[in-house]
Amino acid sequence: MQQWTDLFLNMPLPESWMRALLFITFGLHLLFVLLMLGTALLSLVFFLRDLLRQPSPSQHWNEHVAHSHMGLKSLAVVLGVAPLLIMQVSHSHAFFTVTVLFSYAWLAIIPLLITAFLLFDAFAHKLSANAWLALVCGLVGVAALLTVPVIFTGALTLMERPESWADFASRGIRMDADWMPHWALRYLHIVGAALAFGAAFHLFYSAKNDAPKAMLLRKWLIGALAVQAVIGFALLATILPQMSSPVLTLISLGALAVGSALWILRPDSATADYRLLALLPLIFVTMLLARQLLQNEAMAPAQAEATTWRTQQAAELAPFSQKALDAFAVKLRTVYDNGDTIYDGACEPCHGMDGRGVGSESHRLRTPATDLTALRIDRDYAYEMIRDGTPGTGMPYFRMFDREKIDSLLDALDRRFSMFAATPPPPRDISPDSLEVWIAICAKCHAANGSVTAAGKAMQPPVPDFRRSSVSHERALKIITEGYPGTGMPAYRNQPEKVREDLAIISNSFRAAHNRN
Repeated sequence: MQQWTDLFLNMPLPESWMRALLFITFGLHLLFVLLMLGTALLSLVFFLRDLLRQPSPSQHWNEHVAHSHMGLKSLAVVLGVAPLLIMQVSHSHAFFTVTVLFSYAWLAIIPLLITAFLLFDAFAHKLSANAWLALVCGLVGVAALLTVPVIFTGALTLMERPESWADFASRGIRMDADWMPHWALRYLHIVGAALAFGAAFHLFYSAKNDAPKAMLLRKWLIGALAVQAVIGFALLATILPQMSSPVLTLISLGALAVGSALWILRPDSATADYRLLALLPLIFVTMLLARQLLQNEAMAPAQAEATTWRTQQAAELAPFSQKALDAFAVKLRTVYDNGDTIYDGACEPCHGMDGRGVGSESHRLRTPATDLTALRIDRDYAYEMIRDGTPGTGMPYFRMFDREKIDSLLDALDRRFSMFAATPPPPRDISPDSLEVWIAICAKCHAANGSVTAAGKAMQPPVPDFRRSSVSHERALKIITEGYPGTGMPAYRNQPEKVREDLAIISNSFRAAHNRN
């Protein structure tokens, strides 16, 4: 494939390496997310338990658990950047499509995380000082934190189902959608995993020398693993059509590890069995790897289709690539130091070589390019328009050129199109009826003296100052009759022909009179 036509498929590394990096970075991110979320849930639950006891025991251990949340959240957030970036590169079409479809929720992740982290930090610092304030901060903070994986799991679930994108775009979230059960179970699986890994982390981190607290955490770990097994089987039922031998093997291995962990945690076993330090990572890796295999298989057809289409496009464009590169190289070597060169390179694409506004790119313009051959304008006015551009049109500013270069361009425009020639005086007197039409209609924007009113200045593009510019009689009559597309100038074909002829003469009379003065 060609880099210049396949930007979004031009991988910085081989696809297998990208998948490996995604697995590693997302795995590390997810691990600390689970530890952070589990810590937040457990510390709030233990705080509520102790708060309701009479008399209330010390919150010292709960403070120790809650304060560990800060380090875990920092690692979770920092490690989350890499998988997001890799996902944007490796699955750009699906990722950007889904984040746009989920945009209203996706953007909410930032304020939700800010709210959750600030409130949970307040919870951790107020456990002993103000129990009720800590309760409010903890409940709201954990609720905000629990909302974030809802959005992530929903986006990932939809990303893996391209066939549902159109329906989601037109109808939004619907409870009867066929992928809603998978989304709900996937979210519950994340919460269950957070409780399991949070309990395991604190079993070895904050309660290894405290038998009662270790027993409490063992109970939570047993319950979380048991619930994980139940949710896992229900989740498995939602992906049966996508099952493959490698995925089934990994899930079976993970289930076996869960069973072994539950056996190790039976009530008559030791307080903290370090065999869990091998089994829990095995559970985590097998489930995560199965999840990524399912994701790759679900997105493979769309990725292959995009790659094929891009390859075909590259093959069709290949015969023209060298010609385009050669033309670009010529442009790079061009020195824009004189008016003719500047016009040919910067003005011709819209105004054309003959200046009639039909250049190679003029068809792309909403407001047609000016016919320079029909324009008669003051030099200073033309300088201002070239330097500053015309808002509301495709005419850009050219402040990158100094005064000398713009003056050279103005000289070239005058040589080619006589742009600065005098405007001929009016060929005849104007009827009173036509003057009344000018005052009643045209002067609302152009003013009675041909300048620009406040309403005319507010338009995009603003109307021209007729004291400083004019067009040929034929061009003025055509604009008055047909209007000017892309501007506020309407068509006045309903006016009598004689009136339109007079209005064209009036519009050109102001510059002629101004120049005489």
